[in-house]
Amino acid sequence: MPTRIIPALALIVATPVLAAQPLPAATEQTPSADLVESRLRGCLLAGSSATDQPDLRTAVVQVRSFCGSQIARVRDRRIADATRGLSGAQAEAAANRTILALNDEIARAIASITGLKL
Repeated sequence: MPTRIIPALALIVATPVLAAQPLPAATEQTPSADLVESRLRGCLLAGSSATDQPDLRTAVVQVRSFCGSQIARVRDRRIADATRGLSGAQAEAAANRTILALNDEIARAIASITGLKL
């Protein structure tokens, strides 16, 4: 009888040790720029296809809400690229231009998918 208890006890003792192991390094890496952009396009397509809004303004609000995390990732990457090597007012202006361009791109994509007019 004791031989049956010992393997079960070993499993109980080993489980917390296994659970405490760090995640593999691959899960800690940030996705590539192409993957981030692709995820945003997919989200915009899914969100735009599902929207039932009668006008573009409310459709954009709804889809942006649905795709918020993907939009933030793309925005952050593009701002980092646009402001590399810049500082102060130049960096701020570049960041603002990047955000405006992304917002315009998102609205145009939603308009294209939904058929709603700009």
